[in-house]
Amino acid sequence: MKKNIIMGAVAAVVIIVAACIIGISIYKDYKEKNTPSDIVMPLSEYYGISGEDVMIIIDEKVYDKKALWRDETVYFDLDTVKSMYDHRFFWVENENTLFYTPPDTVYTFTPGSTEYLLNRSPISSNVPTVQLKDGVVYVSITLLEKYCGITYRLYDDPHRILITYSDEAYLTAVAKEDTQIRVSQDIKADILKEIKTGEALRFIDGGGIREKGFIKVMSEDGVRGYIREASLETSVYTDPEFVGRAPTTYTHNRLNRKIYLGWQLLYTKDNIGYLKEAMALAPEMNVISPTWFYMCDTEGGLIDYANKEYVETAHDKGLQVWALYKNDTIDGKFSCTEDSHKVLSSTETRLKLVDNIVATAVEYGVDGVNIDFELLKKDSGVYFIQFLRELSIECRARGIILSVDNYVPENYNAYYDLTEQSDIVDYIVIMGYDEHYNGSKEAGSVSSLGWFKHAIENTLAKCDPAGIIMGVPFYTRLWKENGDALTVESTPNMAEAAAIVKRANVKPEWDEECGQYYAEWTNSGKYRIWLEDEESLREKVYAIREAEFSGVAAWKCGDEKAGTWASLVDALEGELPAPEDETEESTQE
Repeated sequence: MKKNIIMGAVAAVVIIVAACIIGISIYKDYKEKNTPSDIVMPLSEYYGISGEDVMIIIDEKVYDKKALWRDETVYFDLDTVKSMYDHRFFWVENENTLFYTPPDTVYTFTPGSTEYLLNRSPISSNVPTVQLKDGVVYVSITLLEKYCGITYRLYDDPHRILITYSDEAYLTAVAKEDTQIRVSQDIKADILKEIKTGEALRFIDGGGIREKGFIKVMSEDGVRGYIREASLETSVYTDPEFVGRAPTTYTHNRLNRKIYLGWQLLYTKDNIGYLKEAMALAPEMNVISPTWFYMCDTEGGLIDYANKEYVETAHDKGLQVWALYKNDTIDGKFSCTEDSHKVLSSTETRLKLVDNIVATAVEYGVDGVNIDFELLKKDSGVYFIQFLRELSIECRARGIILSVDNYVPENYNAYYDLTEQSDIVDYIVIMGYDEHYNGSKEAGSVSSLGWFKHAIENTLAKCDPAGIIMGVPFYTRLWKENGDALTVESTPNMAEAAAIVKRANVKPEWDEECGQYYAEWTNSGKYRIWLEDEESLREKVYAIREAEFSGVAAWKCGDEKAGTWASLVDALEGELPAPEDETEESTQE
């Protein structure tokens, strides 16, 4: 009996011990599963930031590029700067030069240098404004602060920069207890940051990333990860501390009246007589643009047909003079396409051209310059725009009106960048003609009404109408079709075209779609002509008026009839004709 009791006691002890062991094991397992990890993961390891890298967080999102940390300064890659802050940075790789051209200044930077040019004058800085690494251009945050109003906070270990880019409110919550931001939605996950009671946290994706009782957040210093939702107070919307991106704004030198501009084709300095003829035929014209200057070499040189007496005579009659500068020569020795590219793509020759334009404008006392650079190739577009930026600064400083002639905007000539031109120049002149030109595959109007209106619509989509002058033609083309052969027999002015039709003994008929009179006849081939006259020009000017453009330009002086300009003025500023149905009702009454 005694032996049985002893054995029972032993068994009980064994059971108790086993139970204790099992209990301890269960407790350990429970504690291990429910005790938060206290392992801290270094942020540099988590974000993969080392060396010269700087992590960029824009609002709440990690940017897919890294900034550069050098000389105790943060630098942003050029593409990011242009897309987010100011597109007027211009990198010329073969010259190892970065230009920045806000409205009144040209900055010229060499990567890695503490010396730079401010409007061609040397300036020193403590650290380089521009850096180059692995073929990528970087711009210092100091320059962005000065001109772009960048809002940011910078932190170390690792280097990271938080940029406030949006001005929209975002969801935040305050920690109601000490807690942690972790790598993932698990208390066993490594800690990224200890959060104190009362610390504010920003919800990532508006609080939409929730799982296992955790929510994704970002701390004030840009640490992103997961925190227990139960440790947070109720969320609220918070407005960002936002300086704003200060846009670069241009002032424009514009006339306070409608513009009636006539281009005058001149190849001689003895041109006073031509001016007097133009003024007699067009007393309503208030701006004349003589073709005085032609590019003649790849060094920025100009052929000069200007005349001071011409300017003085025009001014005496209340007429402004906008001298025209063209990228070709009479003798054809200068190539509009290739030679223009050589001049514009070299900083040295481009600036020589700017200087020559400004010097001649000042010398002759003209009121404005009219840039007519045609047949530029696509690669020249960015250099042409930089040329206009640089020229605009010099003109603006001297009160010289800057106007630029442009083709009708289409996708294939988008590199002329009318949107940028609209900002930086005073007037854009759209050449609303040459719809069909010498070399076209089919005969047609020089400027049909539908095509002309489409040109206006395309221009309005890109430009401020207050800075637009719309060009109309005082000429047409006489086409001859002989089998499959198509030729332009002549390019007659308004009076010559009317005389041609009269000699052919045909009566032109109004083409409603083209908004012009049309005539055709046969004489050893089929002749076709679309006429420009007072009626067709009125229809175009009514469209200009509806678009609220600043005025009308015409190619060219001497090709109009007496009274043509008076008709243009009346169409742009006079009483509009009554709608046809109202006219019919009035007649019936």
